[in-house]
Amino acid sequence: MIFILIALFSLQEGIAQDDIIRLKNPSFEDLPRAGKAPLGWYDCGFPGETAPDIQPNTTFGVSRPAYDGRTYLGMVVRDTDTWERVSQRLSKAMQANQCYSFSIFLCRSPLYESRSQKTDLMTNYVRPSKLIIWGGDEHCAKREQLGETGLVSNYEWKQFDFKFEPTQTHTYIHFEAFYETPVLFPYNGNVLLDNASAIEPIPCDENVIAKVKAPEVDFLVPATKSQKVDERGITVQARVKNVSPNLSITFLVNGASNTDFFFDPDTGIFQADLRKFKKGRNPIQIIARNEAGESRDNAVLIYEQPAIADAPVTVPPTYNKPTPQKEIPAETPTRPAPPKTVETPKPQENTNGKEMTIEGIARKDMKKGQTIKLNKLYFGVNESSINDKNPRALDEIYRFLKYNPDVVIEIGGHTNGNCDDEYCDDLSEARAKAVADYLAAKGIDGNRLQYKGYGKRKPISSNRTAVGRKKNQRVEIKIVSMNG
Repeated sequence: MIFILIALFSLQEGIAQDDIIRLKNPSFEDLPRAGKAPLGWYDCGFPGETAPDIQPNTTFGVSRPAYDGRTYLGMVVRDTDTWERVSQRLSKAMQANQCYSFSIFLCRSPLYESRSQKTDLMTNYVRPSKLIIWGGDEHCAKREQLGETGLVSNYEWKQFDFKFEPTQTHTYIHFEAFYETPVLFPYNGNVLLDNASAIEPIPCDENVIAKVKAPEVDFLVPATKSQKVDERGITVQARVKNVSPNLSITFLVNGASNTDFFFDPDTGIFQADLRKFKKGRNPIQIIARNEAGESRDNAVLIYEQPAIADAPVTVPPTYNKPTPQKEIPAETPTRPAPPKTVETPKPQENTNGKEMTIEGIARKDMKKGQTIKLNKLYFGVNESSINDKNPRALDEIYRFLKYNPDVVIEIGGHTNGNCDDEYCDDLSEARAKAVADYLAAKGIDGNRLQYKGYGKRKPISSNRTAVGRKKNQRVEIKIVSMNG
């Protein structure tokens, strides 16, 4: 009897598995290239327009890492009233009046540069678009709409879930990028697709509940399992997937729980500022949990206290101490000796007498309200973290502020025009804040450091050329006040 039950269970399990519709190459894996649909997918674009692209690809400036595997699909909508679509034959037919569950990961890129056939100029296809899913009976022949998203405006990967309720039998599926509707004028936008699921039959009276996936944790900073740190500290960053509330995350520093961190469940970015360490090894660990399980990642921060010889030497101001005078009787008139002059370092000089500057501009040549462009400060594309090339440029500002303690500055971040307003504002402010945080960590009073993101509102050159865009993507120092 037991063997009969096992056999029946196995038979039912096999039938259920046979009903699952599997896609070919659901993560769009292929060599990154322009105008070529991934293996297993068929281009259904407009005549005279290029096919969708296999991303990430520096040709377009798209740098988002794949959610699954190494590549993903990039599709655009255009100001020429054309848009992109791909299709493939299903492993088995999607039956009429049967319901199915399906999910796919979507996001958009803040940079997607390509030439517009309407203007013949390089254009950033950045506006949000949406994904429409169709059923059909051959390549590029749409018969019935199965699902539709809202505008995909998120820059980090996000899972979108669908419940298909076809009224016709379909042997093909189509993924189509489309505009916000209703739309008066077509525009340039993009949507990125990755990690499509199988299409699984479900009861039609059942709500689609996304399958809970186990958490994933990966440190971004530090980028290696072991990294040296100094008294400036470090901003730890990690990507945490499939976890929503902060309560599902435990952050351990030297074995003790640290709750002073920030986590954005929409982007999956975890961030914590660490400024104090014990000498030697400081293990850190992030643990993420949900109903499906637990994931963790570990790293070690190694702190070596600077040797005394290497420590910055602070030389106190020198005074010419007056020579002690004998007390003179009151009845003996005498002229008092003139007081000796107390010598203190000039504000703009360090203890070696070297004049401090910012970008070669000395204090005597500065005035309130003056703006100074930092030509030696560099950030990676869509990045705001301080990289290895930046400390030398920032240390010049630090030394100037240290020996000019009455100067208050504003750090202004700027971007080029190839991103939407919100993203540009956030990115420019993050870069300005990174500079302010660096200076504050070195010991500059935070009350002397103001920062602001100006986004793309104050270009100093044309955004139509690579040289112009590079000039616009800058950080500036503004002198807010001097002499207290």
